Amino acid sequence: MNRFWPRYISPLFELVQPKRIMEIGAEFGWNTRHVLAYCRAHGAHADIIDPAPLPALMHELAQFGPAEYRFLPLKSIAAIPQLEAPDLVLLDGDHNWATVFHELNLLQARAEKAGQAPPIVLSHDVAWPYARRDMYYNPDDLDGWQKHAYSYKGMLPGQSELDEQGVNGWLANAMHEGGPRNGVLTAIEDYIASAGIEFTFRKLPFFNGLGILVPAARMTPALQALIDSFFTAQSLLQACEALEADGMQLRGMLGRTETCLTKRTEALQRAREIIEAQRQEIARLQHGNATGALAGRA
Repeated sequence: MNRFWPRYISPLFELVQPKRIMEIGAEFGWNTRHVLAYCRAHGAHADIIDPAPLPALMHELAQFGPAEYRFLPLKSIAAIPQLEAPDLVLLDGDHNWATVFHELNLLQARAEKAGQAPPIVLSHDVAWPYARRDMYYNPDDLDGWQKHAYSYKGMLPGQSELDEQGVNGWLANAMHEGGPRNGVLTAIEDYIASAGIEFTFRKLPFFNGLGILVPAARMTPALQALIDSFFTAQSLLQACEALEADGMQLRGMLGRTETCLTKRTEALQRAREIIEAQRQEIARLQHGNATGALAGRA
């Protein structure tokens, strides 16, 4: 989600001016630092939820204080009912239908209990690979909930079945793509259809996707105009430039990795040649010694 901050999320924050923010899934804290800087500058408060905080996140949190945030090392389903209703939510936790669908319903219930409209929700991973496919960080956490058969294999674009050569093979990915109750985008669509509230939903389809979900009660002409501006030709051209820069950086990393592997392979081959030469020399010397010993006994 961090890659969406400067061009999309930050302008939304500056226009909406949320006073209470919730971030679900903070990982390394790259986006959290932006959220907390906003809170410090605008007198806002953020509730940060992550059940498995990484050292990098804790380092980012240490740069701020209790006036700016509260951190809960809990699953979102347990944390949301404990917190005040937010104005805006950054949703980037477990990328599966059951979790996202329940999160959105809990956020609505919390808002209704407080007499507020549901929050604006900015949701990551509404494009490939998890728009229409579940992923489970810990499959056992969803026992008794909607859950698909899964495997620790990767994914390839345009291919429903998992593949050993695909991306994110270290995660528990649903065995098939598409179908009912499968994926983040499906969860959002199902929530909108069942919530009984009018929403505007738009999707930026790159960097794994950013969904912008705004209840009618929170929509304003200025906010609608800002969201529409994300989809103009000029804005999408800038997105293409950002994607190209990102792709070139990845190609550069791949090139460096390939060069490193080539150098290591060549060094390994040279080491093998040296070892083989030494083995042959040892064998020659051993043969010479054995021949000399036999001659001495004769």
